Amino acid sequence: MARLLFKDHQEVSKKEPVPATPVWAAPPVTISPPPVGQLVAPPVTAPVASAPPVGFGPPPIGSFQTPSAPVPAYAPPPSFAKPAVVQSVSPASKPAPSKPSDSVSGMPLAEMVDLAKQVRGLGDMQGALEVLKRADLQYPASPEVMSETAQCYEQMGLTEKASALWKQLASMDAVRSAGFGDLAKRKMQSGGGAETSSATLSGDLTPKVLSLGACQASRDPSVANGEKVILRVPILRQGNSVVDPAQVDIDVYFFDRVNGEKVAQTIADEPVSTWGALPVDWSGAGEEPLDVAYFLPALTPGEIAAHGRRSYHGYVVRLYYQHKLQDVSAEPRDLLDFGSSSAPTVPGGVNPLLPPLTN
Repeated sequence: MARLLFKDHQEVSKKEPVPATPVWAAPPVTISPPPVGQLVAPPVTAPVASAPPVGFGPPPIGSFQTPSAPVPAYAPPPSFAKPAVVQSVSPASKPAPSKPSDSVSGMPLAEMVDLAKQVRGLGDMQGALEVLKRADLQYPASPEVMSETAQCYEQMGLTEKASALWKQLASMDAVRSAGFGDLAKRKMQSGGGAETSSATLSGDLTPKVLSLGACQASRDPSVANGEKVILRVPILRQGNSVVDPAQVDIDVYFFDRVNGEKVAQTIADEPVSTWGALPVDWSGAGEEPLDVAYFLPALTPGEIAAHGRRSYHGYVVRLYYQHKLQDVSAEPRDLLDFGSSSAPTVPGGVNPLLPPLTN
């Protein structure tokens, strides 16, 4: 419509004035009194005040100045015509690479590791490593940071760097490394170690769809009448495989130390499990955390006489996909073979967990 208006201006400007009838021409730059007998000249502001409405016919003759330099009705406001927005994304004005990590200063360790996982899930390996480097400065030699850094290296194809970190984690004190030391040993096994790997246990050497992350057991200090332990079980997708949640099964075994002398399967309440995040779809970083609660109430004298004095000792986690064993985790490591095909399973020892995905 603006172009049509501009064309009308051009057509009107080509019209020749009719000598017999006095008509108005565009006012000159220098205003002078009009000849005697003609209409009084309009004020200088008349061309602006009589701007024609968009979409109608040509404006009255004399209501606009010469069209040699028209101002289009569709001209953008001056604020949009400035090139500052384009210049703001030029390489010279981009923030330094260290800026993203500056914002994580002072964050708790768990939040920094979670942030690194989220960034890694977006495919930004360098961004994840920047966060982890800052975390390592604040929390030196942290098993959580070392484990996540090794997984970043693996995803980048830097197997030697990843292997060096896994070896360092595996040699760390078991109390300090906790589930991360177990994860490191499993990573080393899958690379051809001497110990039994999950692939050997399952009798299937095909590539795995899922694996277990670093399982961590933490005691709940708020429980006074008994003992409660929350086991966090991260389930990881391998590569970009599509995972059907209905085909995932997990078995968890909890163990008690009896009278401080021997280890036996727990007599604790049936474990309660919940997904750490919904929906369960293995998107992003391809990790879904499952929390499993172990709760052993304070035993009565009769129960102590029958079962001995009991306390939490450890766990075994076995992960299956489409009825095929994907991975095994245990803490302490000497519990690893419990529940395998070569070891008898105590009746009632298997706890199929996986709560509904919609809760």
